[in-house]
Amino acid sequence: MRIFLAILFSFTSFLGLGQSISAPDSKSFTVNTTGQDASGFSLSGFNSGDILLCAVGLPTAPAGTTFYFTTATGLTPASGYTMTGNKNRIAFTGTMANINNALASLKINTPATVGSIQISISATVNPTGFFYNPTNGHFYRPIATGATYTNARAAALNTTFKGQGGYLVTITSADEDAFIFNNVPQSNIWFALTDEVEEARWTIDAGPEKGTLIKINNGQTNGNIPGQYNNWAGGEPNNSGNEDYAVTKWGGGSQWNDLPNNFSCAYVIEYGTWTNPDNSTFTDFYTNSTIHNNGPALSVRFNISTNNIVNSNLTGIMHYQPAGSTTWTPSTNTERTMTLLGGMNVTSDIDTSRVSTNTYLSTIAPVGVEWSYINAFNGVLTLYIDMRQVTVNANLISNVSILDVYSGPVTFLSNDGTWAMYRIPEPCPKLTDGTSQYNSYIRNAGYDNYAFSCSVTLTQNMEYKKQALFLNYNSSLSALYNSVVTVSDVYTAFRQLATQGGLTGTSNGTAFTSPIQYIAADVDANGIFNEKDCFELLQHITGVRSLKADELSDIIRILGRSTYDGTAGTNWNTVPQRSFHQIALTSGVLTYTNNISVFWKGDVNMSHSPAQSTSGMINMSVNPGMITKTMSLGSSSSDVKATIISELVKDELIFTVQLDPAGQNVVGVQFMIHYDNSMISYKGAEFIASGSPTNFAVNRGDYVSLGSLITDGNSTLDNSTKYVLKFATRAKMTNTLGLISVQPIDAVTKSGTQIKINIF
Repeated sequence: MRIFLAILFSFTSFLGLGQSISAPDSKSFTVNTTGQDASGFSLSGFNSGDILLCAVGLPTAPAGTTFYFTTATGLTPASGYTMTGNKNRIAFTGTMANINNALASLKINTPATVGSIQISISATVNPTGFFYNPTNGHFYRPIATGATYTNARAAALNTTFKGQGGYLVTITSADEDAFIFNNVPQSNIWFALTDEVEEARWTIDAGPEKGTLIKINNGQTNGNIPGQYNNWAGGEPNNSGNEDYAVTKWGGGSQWNDLPNNFSCAYVIEYGTWTNPDNSTFTDFYTNSTIHNNGPALSVRFNISTNNIVNSNLTGIMHYQPAGSTTWTPSTNTERTMTLLGGMNVTSDIDTSRVSTNTYLSTIAPVGVEWSYINAFNGVLTLYIDMRQVTVNANLISNVSILDVYSGPVTFLSNDGTWAMYRIPEPCPKLTDGTSQYNSYIRNAGYDNYAFSCSVTLTQNMEYKKQALFLNYNSSLSALYNSVVTVSDVYTAFRQLATQGGLTGTSNGTAFTSPIQYIAADVDANGIFNEKDCFELLQHITGVRSLKADELSDIIRILGRSTYDGTAGTNWNTVPQRSFHQIALTSGVLTYTNNISVFWKGDVNMSHSPAQSTSGMINMSVNPGMITKTMSLGSSSSDVKATIISELVKDELIFTVQLDPAGQNVVGVQFMIHYDNSMISYKGAEFIASGSPTNFAVNRGDYVSLGSLITDGNSTLDNSTKYVLKFATRAKMTNTLGLISVQPIDAVTKSGTQIKINIF
């Protein structure tokens, strides 16, 4: 028996509207000071006529920290707020222009306490009938129509808002209680608290806190559990008439009471399960924040540029090198997750302890015998130190402090057994102009020699540990890399090489458009892009040999953004290829903002790597042996088509992919054929293809990477191209539904243009 199943897929890509919130770099405020500039936040991408909801808050800050705006024209504060005066949170509505004017006038007032100050900004198109709490980043929807408690609880669970499911509001703090009091006009409002399971054991009944016990006896304060918020009216709860459910704003006041289920009361639906607004996952909702220092507190932040990567999957862990070691050791087991805009704060992971070095500081102090002098012949300063004062090898002295004449590094020159000699790298005017406060200890000994009456002491130099950010990918790395390196990357590499004599025949010289593409294509990292790299890429997609995607460090490349943007065709092979980014702590520096770009080995067409700025593209010519020219990977208005048919023949499933180039000069296609390996097992593939393509079907355990690539520069794939995959069934079955799915990965034309594959 044969069963035929035609599978119809529709693949559509969408471009976002570009709404975003930009945040300023971290900085240090002065403690106990009012009116300090906290501007730098800005909304963009929203329609100019839209009324937006904006929230500003301080999720983390020392007690007493507040902010205010000097400009609030055109803004309407949410219920319970005013635009004037000092505050630690606020929500308001207005146009993007008016909101940006207010954000540009943001001022901060700091207390005397040193610590981190996090300022968080959120924005969305204003939703009618909803109220936003900037403290926790939740939305609240009051329902004025009365209902019983159980009906209200059920109705809340059946709603969604901006991608989040609703639940009957929970009240876990005085702040949240006050928020509801100020924003909901009705009295006697159901909220998710009940003792219906066991009398007097009051338990939160919904949301992320569901099941939390807050009280174990009736009465206003009896049995209130420490650390849990309770706000009962006098004498309540009292279970007068089987009262198992709680209301807030009892009788129009600010406290709670217990009521029976047969009461009809207003209620509030809450949306959001997080406690920090920065963790919000509302759709069409945008947030950003920055962490400043109140006083001398260290701040270390990374701004990470990627492309086509889910930021929440890319995490980072700081590492350090112990004294005398070249091995990197994790400073913490905590993975820091990127925000939606690519920010990562690692301040708490920095090791600020110092380690001793095998070098010394020599301090020349004003007292005693002339144990040291400087020769300043022809402006070249040479320091001499009497060896009787040096208790270590003279070449270990790397820094000196000479009276008030000089303090800094020196270069060891020689040691004749009597005097150790060092080069001082800069002029010392106080040596000769008489302005030194220790002038009486300096003697002009003639012949450009200046002797010091001094003592000589040694102190071992201390330095910060070397520290670096290592990135991890918390999802399927092999699946990700299968979409990073595809047939278009391989064809682009072959096409670029063709400009130097042609593995793909003649070429018009349009290949790489970015110098970073050379680094991505140089997969063996030897500083030369050649046919060996091209064939390694081809071997990867055909399954002959992997580019080592077992660990992120095998395939990721990290560069400082200035280096990334400044890489040119003439110097790309001198750029270090590292899978981590090192930082250097410096005495007196408290704020470190590290801008880095993340790209991938083999990502020749830059599909998953950030765009390079024009600074590195001014000169695309390269040194001999490095290859030259550029390639444009645009998008086509026409699509390639593919038809899928599945047939079941006895104990074998036959899956056929028929290609229709639709008039395009297609030289490469790639599909990912996912299959249920618990029901079927892969047996092999047959290829029917015109020209002389390299065909591949690589089994990855639960999917097959399938396709063809022509690199001779002449022939193309036509509508006779067909792939037949065979699977053995593990049990008797009558249909193929749910066994196989198809993901079109890539298609590339002879001119190097990427195009979309539509499946029919």
